[in-house]
Amino acid sequence: MGWVSSLGHTVRKGFRTERAFADPWALARAVLAVTVGAVIGRLLDDVLATTMMSVGAFICGIGTLLTPLRHRVVNAFVMAFAFSAAVTVGVLLQPVHWWFLLVLAPAAFWAGVWRALGAAAGIRACLVVVGMLITADISPGVDAGLEMTRWIAAGAGLVVLVQLLPPYGRRYAAQRRKLADVYRFLAGFAREEAAAPGSGRAASTAFTAARTALGLLPQFARPAAAPLFGLLGEAERIRRALYAASGAPDVPWSVLADGLDDVARAVGDPRARPAPAGDRAEPDRWQGPAARGLLPKLREAERLAGLELGSRRGEQTVPHTEVAGLYTGAGPAVGGARRLGQALRPGAPLFRHAVRLGVGTTVAEAAGRAVGDFWGHGLPAHGFWAALTTMLVLFPDYEHTFARAWSRPAGSIVGGLLAWGLLQLPWSHGALAVAVVVFSAVTFALLRTGQHVLNLVLTAWLVFLIHRTGTAQEAVAFGRPADTLLGALIALVIFLLLPTWHHHRVPALLARRLREEGRLLSAVLTGYADVAALDRGELETLRGAVRQAREELDEAVAHLAHEPRSHRARWSEPELRRITVAVADLGHATSVLTEHLPVREDEVVPETAELAGPVRERLAALAEAAGGGEPVRPGALREVFDALASSSGLAWIGDTAAPGGVSPVRARALSSCLGLVTAVEALAAELDGAGRHGPHRHRAVR
Repeated sequence: MGWVSSLGHTVRKGFRTERAFADPWALARAVLAVTVGAVIGRLLDDVLATTMMSVGAFICGIGTLLTPLRHRVVNAFVMAFAFSAAVTVGVLLQPVHWWFLLVLAPAAFWAGVWRALGAAAGIRACLVVVGMLITADISPGVDAGLEMTRWIAAGAGLVVLVQLLPPYGRRYAAQRRKLADVYRFLAGFAREEAAAPGSGRAASTAFTAARTALGLLPQFARPAAAPLFGLLGEAERIRRALYAASGAPDVPWSVLADGLDDVARAVGDPRARPAPAGDRAEPDRWQGPAARGLLPKLREAERLAGLELGSRRGEQTVPHTEVAGLYTGAGPAVGGARRLGQALRPGAPLFRHAVRLGVGTTVAEAAGRAVGDFWGHGLPAHGFWAALTTMLVLFPDYEHTFARAWSRPAGSIVGGLLAWGLLQLPWSHGALAVAVVVFSAVTFALLRTGQHVLNLVLTAWLVFLIHRTGTAQEAVAFGRPADTLLGALIALVIFLLLPTWHHHRVPALLARRLREEGRLLSAVLTGYADVAALDRGELETLRGAVRQAREELDEAVAHLAHEPRSHRARWSEPELRRITVAVADLGHATSVLTEHLPVREDEVVPETAELAGPVRERLAALAEAAGGGEPVRPGALREVFDALASSSGLAWIGDTAAPGGVSPVRARALSSCLGLVTAVEALAAELDGAGRHGPHRHRAVR
């Protein structure tokens, strides 16, 4: 995509209005906290109290509306504590003036790193830094500033208190939502199979989100939530069974999809209970081999969905074998520290994002101060609006960064004009308090509808709130839009100077994916030779590494369609599409092999262990080719497999095993291996063809 069409896409995306709203009860609690703060300030007849409590309640209220994975009281308390501490630090740093930038840079950098814990966590971290920016800029001095922070902390405390109000909802609501998404994904796969056999594709993003949500539960809470861990483990088994049954005519796909949807509703809706699978269709509909493998898994998911969390029965549920490491593994603190450590690696995408955030926010704050201090066109000693804009515009990718850069200034300009017009009317303290609450409620309601809409009401709210405090009140109405425009421009420049172009990352990510897949397949194929040879904990670790590599690759590929200069990518769009389909087929083949792993000694197939080394070497060679090395000659692995099939006594006709007295278990294992070999060779052919016809040609073929 060229620059003009790519920029046009970001403009359209930036001004797209979504119909996405927060949970009504969460929104009501946030509005209530702001209302109580405004009422207290009005009763005290203290404009400062009204203003600062509104700031604390408003910003911490936004923190509670962002996608919650922890309990709402925990989210509110952590946000309130961090924000109160940040505004206090800002007040203490106010006397150092320009030296404040030396503290701002690492703070913004860490806010960028914090995104490793999730997008919502990263935005909350940015809001905390915004609190430090506000008081460092508008505080009239340390003593008066500390009084401001007390009222801000009081407003933040109100946000915590309102979280204690009913309704309380079901336990582990966030974890339930993520698991419901998992089963909806599986139901979608089944419906794709019903419409076109063999076409099902199930993304792993929902599984990772569910794992992340369950991993946030502290160790002491996990026994009570054991059915949820069981549901995730059963979903993993169902996904592999779906891959293995793909295209099978004996599976009642539509009935299965309805059953999975029922499980999703039962997990996410406290009033729903799944109907037994046998009640949905005649028993003979489930008599085929593939159907008989799926039905017990569906029934087990239904049973787990019906268990009451925290009950004696639920607490006695044993950890599911598929997620034993997640159930008994490290707690949220250790897991979070590990993810932060990975983001701090200089080559990690989030590290580059954090550098942009640290540099951009500091430059924007300095520019905002300079405009007011040196040239007199802005707010004296105020740079936080420009810095805030830069911080909230900069995202890890090009598409979202540029979309926000267009929409936020536009919303700010319209909001500033709206607020300027309204402020021409006389406003009493009481009327001002009411207006602040109304604008807060509208902002909360429109938080996820689009940056242009959000910034319109947010700017109007800020102008109403700050026009009677600080300095140069008359400049607030135009200062906010002007600084927003300046901050957005700085964000664009910083991104272009330190860009993250995903078309440069795709080859390396594909190479990593293939290496991780090779390690996993080596362990799985070895497990076919000896039941005791495979450590389930190690298998889960290897599958987790493959899952992470797959999702990073999928995320990068998803961004390519909207990036400019895509002609510089190593593969053309059709070539990349074929390569990603081949990689997905390889993942499906791995899932089928894992699904049929032997659990008894009479199910082992020792011959498959001979494939472990060649498969891993083949995928390592393909990884090198994907990363820019020499392409691999297609067909070599099939030759190894044919030799193995011949020496094992099996006759092969085309791509179908002729059992000839061979046990079904053994024939199925070797047939699954054939599917794997076919997928590897198809990928080799795609990489070889892309290497020969793409922009990078290679002279030698191995």
